Amino acid sequence: MDWNTAASIAEVVSGVAVIVSLVYLATEVRNNTKALKASAGFDASLQMSELNEILFQTMLGDTEYQQGRESRFANVVRRIYEPEADVDDLQASDLIILLFIHRAIFQKIEGEYYLYQHGFLDAARWEARKTWACSYIELPLVKAWWADEIKQGIFRPEFIEAISGEIRARLKVQVAAARRADGGNSPD
Repeated sequence: MDWNTAASIAEVVSGVAVIVSLVYLATEVRNNTKALKASAGFDASLQMSELNEILFQTMLGDTEYQQGRESRFANVVRRIYEPEADVDDLQASDLIILLFIHRAIFQKIEGEYYLYQHGFLDAARWEARKTWACSYIELPLVKAWWADEIKQGIFRPEFIEAISGEIRARLKVQVAAARRADGGNSPD
């Protein structure tokens, strides 16, 4: 065997080794990406769970609640879900509680939005969270809070647009459905 034949065999072997290495690398990158996405989904759920636990522990730590009376915190949270709730009906300290509760929740949702945008959170999880956020913002007290947060620039513009754009789209669907139900006689 001459040197040319040996060199040709060495080139073929090294070419095969490069291809095998690239296939292995691609497989490892794909597996790592899956692991990162799974971890991001778990972390997103864990953060929301921890927030819920903190809110629950806050209520349990309230001395009024411990004495069998309804806690102030529980009353404030209950007010969020009342359709006739008005910001002017709450004490300043209650508004501060609501501000921090909502801000904590939506900052976590904003984090999930960025995980989704960068491909680390699956679309179904993000869509579920976005749907909940939009429904929640439709409540009067939360709607007022959201408008103030937008004015203050608390959240990044692309997150605000993702949520607000979905709210606008939902509103258009509701208006169109009302028009169909009214036979097209509804005002704009």
